[in-house]
Amino acid sequence: MTFTLDTNILVNLNRLYPRDIFPALWDSIEASVAAGGSCICEAVLKEVERGGDDLHSWAKSLPGFVCSVTDAEMITVAEIAVVHSAWVQGQINEADPFVIAHAKNEASIIVSEENRKGAGTEDRNQKIPNIADEHSVPVLKFFEYVRRNGWTF
Repeated sequence: MTFTLDTNILVNLNRLYPRDIFPALWDSIEASVAAGGSCICEAVLKEVERGGDDLHSWAKSLPGFVCSVTDAEMITVAEIAVVHSAWVQGQINEADPFVIAHAKNEASIIVSEENRKGAGTEDRNQKIPNIADEHSVPVLKFFEYVRRNGWTF
């Protein structure tokens, strides 16, 4: 089982679980990356870079962590843009279609802290779980990701 991490997972990891206090958690994620079990897409790396902290350097330095976008993923991104034209607005939700497309293409599970919105939600307010459902891509929260990897601290 492989996992595609959303930007909020990395941001929360850095903010809520600093490496100097939770080194085993960071080591576990790095081991998952090394084993090919966890990745991010290039668009997530771009969002992380805007944070202006060491998180971007860490993510970029992990071999195999950042996956390049494929032609198949671009087709899914384009499909999402047609159906949900108001979802991405400049930098808002910019990486989200790429996260979904990558997970769909790789048959992986998205890890995101976003909450599903109710029926009738306007496109600009949609969240990853809603759009991922349309593409049969599973989404789970960070602690479930930790559990599924069998990590305990």
